[in-house]
Amino acid sequence: MNLVDQLWTLQQIYRNENAYYDLEHDMHLHRIPANLPADRLEALAQADCMPNQMALPRHDELWGDFHALAETWTLAEAADAFIAGLWSAPFLWQSALPAKLLSQATPRHPFTPYAGSGDTCRVCGFRRKAVDITYLWYRRMTGSFPLAGDPAGYVYALREMAKSQSRPVPTAYDLWTFRAILTVIRQMPPKSRYSKTRDALQKEKLLPTSPKANYCSLLEVLALTGILDTPEHPGMATQFTTYLERDLRPSVRVEVQAPLAWWDSSIGINETALRRIFSGTDCSPVSPADRPMPVPPLSRTVTGELADRKTPRRRLPVSPDAGNGPAQAKDVYAVRIREDAWVTIYCHKVEDNYVIVEYLDGIFSEMPLKSQIISAFRPRSSGRGQAKASGLDRTFLILAATKTYHDVSILPIYLCGTVEAILLKYVSPCPDHNPSTRLLC
Repeated sequence: MNLVDQLWTLQQIYRNENAYYDLEHDMHLHRIPANLPADRLEALAQADCMPNQMALPRHDELWGDFHALAETWTLAEAADAFIAGLWSAPFLWQSALPAKLLSQATPRHPFTPYAGSGDTCRVCGFRRKAVDITYLWYRRMTGSFPLAGDPAGYVYALREMAKSQSRPVPTAYDLWTFRAILTVIRQMPPKSRYSKTRDALQKEKLLPTSPKANYCSLLEVLALTGILDTPEHPGMATQFTTYLERDLRPSVRVEVQAPLAWWDSSIGINETALRRIFSGTDCSPVSPADRPMPVPPLSRTVTGELADRKTPRRRLPVSPDAGNGPAQAKDVYAVRIREDAWVTIYCHKVEDNYVIVEYLDGIFSEMPLKSQIISAFRPRSSGRGQAKASGLDRTFLILAATKTYHDVSILPIYLCGTVEAILLKYVSPCPDHNPSTRLLC
């Protein structure tokens, strides 16, 4: 099993629908889908890449390792690895630069929790919680940096990089990509916030990945290092700031941390920090329109090849009681939420092009037959739960009120908004109700 095979297999495991919270061990875990071939799991085990490899870092030990690992890098080596990780090398290598600067700037300190909180250090952001080492590696390889307040994420990234016998050297195309990123940022209209800058970078397709989150993550790291900082909220190349300070935001609607939370294009690039970090690199403008031939081509990069891997199309069963046409009152639909889990929903009525639906009781390992449907609504601790749905006749259930599913912990995919639905296509009587939940049809 090669690297992309490993990542593709982990991608099937780390889907939202496989996440669950283990109350006994107080940690988030992922179930392994029943339809994953045994040989793939065996190959993951041989590569020491099985999911749910949990570790519980300790603050002082972690920072001791952080400083020791970061000291094996020069700033120039870390800068080169960052640029190489923009295209030719796996994304993991981009983490070398923020890790180096964060380690250099952060003073040695004891675990200093927030007032009223015993699990988060307000100096560095360390959290006393178990982490899945394999999940951290998977995230680094597929385009996500550790958050600014996640020293554990950087330590495990540095440990992975330390396993390599060599460090990447940026290619000519990597260097062009870095200059193109700087050019796009410099050419943004005045007062453009990070979201507009992110969209502009994504439009140019400068990274071998397409999700907006990866471009936003790149901007967050450029801000953390000091390249996109502000005088009031400096980056690590200029001055150390505590996690308490980095976690400030101008509004609750701003998701990113400082410095990026306070930056806009009128402030521009911190040229002093840029020259200090990339002293041996040409940072002059280029024309994104005059893009050279990518080396390697997109399809040969790790993330490009991973994106080309298609999940086998699942054949949907057909109910022998199925009919045709749009959803109507008293229809029952089966909804597949996992490869081994189905539930059913009852259609109360059609209202303004939406169908008012409610879950019936019962969870099934296969699509239920008409005879297996339970004529009772799913019990809920918060009372009856109905929601508006559309598109049932197009085999997709689109939920307008996802909050109604928070009580159904076994079905986390409902939070994503779309799940497959297949019409059992038979008209049922109104389900029976307990007296406490009785509702006329």
